Amino acid sequence: MSIEEVEKSEEKESKIDAYSFLSTKTERILFLALLTLISAAPLIFQNGLPAHADWHSHIANAYQFKKCFWQGDFFPRWIDGNLFGYGLPKFNYYAPLFYYIFVFLEIFFRNPIYSMKAALVLTLVLSTIFGYIYLRRHGSPQAASLATVFVILSPAIHIFTYNNNFPTNALAIPFIFIALYGIDTFDREKDFDKKAFLITSFGYAGMVLSHLPTAYIFSLMLIPYFLFSLSLYKTKKFIKFFIASIACGLGLSAFYLFPAITETNLVHSEVLSSGPGWDFSKNFLFTYLDRLPSEGYYWGIFDHRYYEVSNALFGLVGLIAAVLLLANYDRIKTHLPEYERVRVAIIMLFILFIMMTPVSFVAWSMFKQMQTLQFPWRFTSVVIPFCCVTVVYAFDLISKFKNEKIDTSGFKYIIYSFVLLLTLLFYVNFVNVFKWDWASPEMFLRHAMNVVWQNREYQPNFSSNPNWREDDFSKDFTPSLSSSDPNADITLLKWTSYDKIFQTFAPLEHQFRIRTFYFPGWNIYVDDRRIDISMDPKTGAMMFKVPPGKHQVEVKFELTSQRKLALMISLAFLVFYFFLFSKTFTTGIGFKLRNIQKPVSLEGANT
Repeated sequence: MSIEEVEKSEEKESKIDAYSFLSTKTERILFLALLTLISAAPLIFQNGLPAHADWHSHIANAYQFKKCFWQGDFFPRWIDGNLFGYGLPKFNYYAPLFYYIFVFLEIFFRNPIYSMKAALVLTLVLSTIFGYIYLRRHGSPQAASLATVFVILSPAIHIFTYNNNFPTNALAIPFIFIALYGIDTFDREKDFDKKAFLITSFGYAGMVLSHLPTAYIFSLMLIPYFLFSLSLYKTKKFIKFFIASIACGLGLSAFYLFPAITETNLVHSEVLSSGPGWDFSKNFLFTYLDRLPSEGYYWGIFDHRYYEVSNALFGLVGLIAAVLLLANYDRIKTHLPEYERVRVAIIMLFILFIMMTPVSFVAWSMFKQMQTLQFPWRFTSVVIPFCCVTVVYAFDLISKFKNEKIDTSGFKYIIYSFVLLLTLLFYVNFVNVFKWDWASPEMFLRHAMNVVWQNREYQPNFSSNPNWREDDFSKDFTPSLSSSDPNADITLLKWTSYDKIFQTFAPLEHQFRIRTFYFPGWNIYVDDRRIDISMDPKTGAMMFKVPPGKHQVEVKFELTSQRKLALMISLAFLVFYFFLFSKTFTTGIGFKLRNIQKPVSLEGANT
């Protein structure tokens, strides 16, 4: 064999040896796209949705939201179909972003089941994309890709989507990654980092508009995270950036957030605030308990074993990675460029883990707002980024040891453990998805109507009667609109969720009763003149008097002064946000274009 042939064979061998898994961008994209497709496959290919009560509720919510939107109420708050026709201010408190996405997708699919499934698939895709972007910020492409696998199969995304049926909760997860990415990309060399500001505020606002409990937990978590980040950046610029980013996020979401917070006293919020104590023994990390039908319909169809085992496996992944990093903590400083952030990630992981265990009962009991979150496992959503970024650091540390010819034979058992846990996580999620019956679209739409009529979650709080839940509205067959004068003539002109118009004629003054709760925002106009409203003391329905003769009456659900102010704040911040956005990114684009289009002299060209 000639010398040239030997050299060529050696080059081929070196190229073969140089190959590493997920080393190219194309390979990483295809790898993550395939796993996301596998995760979303049941939604894409299965008929209907998993049979669970919450799915029916969300289908009903989506339908009612869409109906209000296309009737001209672009900021829906009131659902007139709830609670046997008395209506509820559900979207005054329930995060609306998922339903806005549903309304948009309905334009293309024209099918509520397909639109709901498409919104969920979009949530899974966004979680993969933003999860990878956040993890790539803190590690190598290979480590970030491998850790993103745990994002794709994490319980807060996979189990919440298929089992708990909380699409609004799942939608908040991509925005957690966005907000943390913005905070972690802060540039201390700039007087004010506009790019990081825009990313952080967008992520925080999206989180609030997706799922308020998740945003509240994230806000609590930001307190220690802010202190840790400040110790890393060591500049007052970060304080200004952080406060401004969160304030902008609050401002963008003000149209929903401020009424949702300040008007909670107007509904029976105790429905949601029984406290977490009852659930600590059943829903914290590393718990394996069975559910019996005797515990009630809800628990009979919701087998927590799969959710809790998935949670436990995911927690073990973070625990193993944290132990590996702590065991080699003296080497982290020389092998990882973000050695200071490793400590922050591990501490945050353990803080959030503790908040999901009975040890944190004192904290839950101390803050009433935390009790309205209902369940400690809501912290699962916020655990994901810190668990997965800890895995990224662990993978990169092993990779550095291998590149520097350090003996890594002992680490192979760590790798085997990760592979085993990933396999088990995939298996548990797979079994969980196909364990439940998948209800047909017809069954879902039929049962969704039952949820609409029976939902009492946000019933207005008209009195301090402790037995308010004993009122049986299902036996109330009063008409939607009635007059004290049986001979009064009534002609309906318009009847929507937020605007009801009719004409009436009677020889004497008479009193109308409209079968709708008197919630702040309802106003009544007789011949365009606003009149006083009284309330049925038994049911809380609206009552008003109309003078004799022929009149046109309009019953409108309008913005209160508080909601108008919140909407104006959101619009002001939105204008400011897009102005800053255009200034930030058009400046960068213009700079690049000037460099590209810069004329080249003939002398330079010849040279």
